[in-house]
Amino acid sequence: MEQLKQVLKANHIQITQQRLEVLRVLRKLNTHVTVDDVVQALKEEEITLTLATVYNILGIFEKKGLIMKIGSAGEPVIFDVNTFPHFHICDCETREVRDYIDDELMELIRGYFQKHSVEGLDLHRIDLNLVGRIHDGANAAG
Repeated sequence: MEQLKQVLKANHIQITQQRLEVLRVLRKLNTHVTVDDVVQALKEEEITLTLATVYNILGIFEKKGLIMKIGSAGEPVIFDVNTFPHFHICDCETREVRDYIDDELMELIRGYFQKHSVEGLDLHRIDLNLVGRIHDGANAAG
């Protein structure tokens, strides 16, 4: 738990037992999760937090960059605990989400925006979601 406390502290997030438990569960799940997934994982460990509390904590974590919200996945919202630069493949039928890692594409997009900046935008992150029907063998990780 000490390491998790340091993560919260380093990200200027007030340390509470509830936030520590949610962060611990996120690290344990280490995948694309919904709020319900987090609540269920906590319940399995006999930790009870309301849905609203978990939403609030995930909102704080996202704002501070500990997790990412996957924009095109639809409802319910899906969060990604992996915050390194990567893209997502989102299945429009099953809502399955997979990481898609392509460093060449990421550099191409970054290079484009370095040459063609968007007026009034301080670019922090690039999100690209490929939405379609996932078939076995899709070039993805996750």
